[in-house]
Amino acid sequence: MATESRRCFGCAQAAPGWPAAYRSANGRSVAVLVLLGLSALLSAAAVVIDLWSNALYGGVLDGADDISHDEIDALDALAHGLNTISILTTVATAVAFIVWFYRVRQNADLLAPNGHRLGRGWTIGAWFTPFVALWFPWQLMADCWQASAPLDADGRRRTLSQKVLVLWWSTWIGWLILGRIAGAMLKSVDMSTYDRMNNLRSVVLVEAAGSTLRLVAAVAAIVVVHRLTAMQQARRSAIDPIAAMTARAVVGQGAVPPVVVAQSVAPAPAPAPAEVPRDATPQGQLPHDNG
Repeated sequence: MATESRRCFGCAQAAPGWPAAYRSANGRSVAVLVLLGLSALLSAAAVVIDLWSNALYGGVLDGADDISHDEIDALDALAHGLNTISILTTVATAVAFIVWFYRVRQNADLLAPNGHRLGRGWTIGAWFTPFVALWFPWQLMADCWQASAPLDADGRRRTLSQKVLVLWWSTWIGWLILGRIAGAMLKSVDMSTYDRMNNLRSVVLVEAAGSTLRLVAAVAAIVVVHRLTAMQQARRSAIDPIAAMTARAVVGQGAVPPVVVAQSVAPAPAPAPAEVPRDATPQGQLPHDNG
């Protein structure tokens, strides 16, 4: 069964330099998962604070006597502090995620050399390029996802569901959009008028919706990072057995010179198959070639 590089899976993955070129993303994924978990917790806290603020503003508008300005100011200060921590966490998560993303793309290039629509450099540049940042990272992730899919019994790459990728990317984009909307709404609020409470309630509700989307995006991203890293690690662990099995089948069919297979299957030379005596076949000549 041929890969996108027109070689069988076993031969492609057992080629000289392949195991050495593969570099595990496990360590980098741990940092990303921890930061994504922290982002999820901060997002949940932001939702609670936004809903609490909405309730306080509503109480003021309804003339409640048990709500003081000090309570509102304290909640605003808490919201600002949480927002500062959230920004710092987002930056740290973005850096760790891109570092991890570049590593898994390197490995995906080995698993599917011609299975990617965009160059490897876009795993970094796509996030900082206007407009294309809305879909290039999605394409890059989808290609890595499919390239890292497990193989079936026939050596064919399985087709994986991309539902978790869709959930991750759609909620991520939704959070960015709602954040921009909430920021624009807040700038337009006239704090000197009585209507500011109604306007602030609208702002915090939009912020709460955005924080909810961010929470879902963080959880979906945790699933994506964990599964993609695990799939690549599983593919690496299965390289030697798959390569040996495929190489034996290829040699038995006389499709490649046994010397080439012996160099590419394993670091230690294996005994030549009984049906193809090594001393009876000159180097570079096919076993069935009588010429």
